[in-house]
Amino acid sequence: MLNQEILRFAGSHDLAVAWMATHFDEISPGCRFHLNFSGSLSGLMSLAEGKADLAGSHLWDAETNMYNLPFVEKLFPGERIVLITLAHRRIGWFVKPGNPKGFTGINDLIRKDIHFVNRNVGSGMRVYFDSKLKSCGLNSKDIIGYENQKMTHTDLAIEIAENRADVGLGIEAAAKAYNLEFLFENLERYDLIIRQGLLEKTPIKDLIAWVKSDKFLQVLDRLGGYESSEIGKIQLI
Repeated sequence: MLNQEILRFAGSHDLAVAWMATHFDEISPGCRFHLNFSGSLSGLMSLAEGKADLAGSHLWDAETNMYNLPFVEKLFPGERIVLITLAHRRIGWFVKPGNPKGFTGINDLIRKDIHFVNRNVGSGMRVYFDSKLKSCGLNSKDIIGYENQKMTHTDLAIEIAENRADVGLGIEAAAKAYNLEFLFENLERYDLIIRQGLLEKTPIKDLIAWVKSDKFLQVLDRLGGYESSEIGKIQLI
């Protein structure tokens, strides 16, 4: 049950969510935003177990080509769950400025001169990446750095910026923050997920109103790498 003074978040790392947590007293005065970037799947599990009020997820299901819904339906059978679209994020490959290794896409990851940096197991990006490996017929054992896992897009970007890796897959906002070159791969939907019973609670109402505001659009524009066509869209399942 949501404490009016604390909104507990668990889920996927996102720079807009991090900004929101820092400024949450402006969004919902008197309420603190407790932030736990644990990964998409872990966030949904925390929500299911009552350890979080709000989950952030971008889990892609290869079978249905849908984000989040198939996972929510499996984890919350018989429950009324609300998905609030935060934004669509531009995801792609991070490389050093000038792309010195001439990286062109996923098939280059098996080259012996390319060192990859991965996201953690259970993150939405890892689920997406492993699905793409399978569909391309690539073996993770052939990728140097596959086991080099980072918990956030920021940590992944730092690994490349500090010359410990050549390539990673993440969100454009993190690549921009560390002046890396970005090779666009896809758009993904990032949802905030709650139980329906919390929809009328003041912090949640304040959060939804803010997500739909021009101020939030300005934040996304500064961060870069977000598309806003479905911001604030609400789905009830």
